[in-house]
Amino acid sequence: MTNTNEAAIVEIGFSRSWFGRRISGWQTVTLELQKSEQHNSAISKRERLGFVDIAKLGELDAGTLGRALAVQCTRKAIDPNLVHIDTDTDVDFVMAHVFETHDIWHVVTGWGNDEEGEVGLGGFYIAQLQLPLIALMLSLVFLNTVLSKPESLKPRMDALTNGYQMGKTARDLFGVDWRRNFSRSLHEIRQEYEIVQEIVGEGILRDAA
Repeated sequence: MTNTNEAAIVEIGFSRSWFGRRISGWQTVTLELQKSEQHNSAISKRERLGFVDIAKLGELDAGTLGRALAVQCTRKAIDPNLVHIDTDTDVDFVMAHVFETHDIWHVVTGWGNDEEGEVGLGGFYIAQLQLPLIALMLSLVFLNTVLSKPESLKPRMDALTNGYQMGKTARDLFGVDWRRNFSRSLHEIRQEYEIVQEIVGEGILRDAA
């Protein structure tokens, strides 16, 4: 299992715990999202992403979102089907949706799965969803950076700043039915959602192989 998969399992487990739910702020985030007609509609429908078939997505045309996701998951040995959360409540759905679309957000925004990429996407999340959990995770990342890898402080601060700005200017990604977008051009999707890329780190190519 890759470090990316392990980190995802830890984050999901923490978020579902009693303590995690209290400090992660999912209830507050859900209430804020429900103030938006677009977000509230998605929450009310509770439509899940479902099983992501990497093999089938890899057969799509080059340059499509699905192909790009398949390429990235294969290259990084990422399992996009780690989320197993029952959505009995609106809060559960919001949590599940955020986690199960995480790898898609990486591809759509262009932030890679390296450390700078995770920080950059974290900034994007904070701008769009104001997730306390992400702020908590980022604070731990920066504490570890200062203590063990201070030379990485600047690029990670740049990533956070750029990701936050990208999230502020982009259209909302929460609640998008990505299943209907897998066969679409990644470039067109980025244009539609006004993704202005200012990537720090390895990034994800604009056009997938």
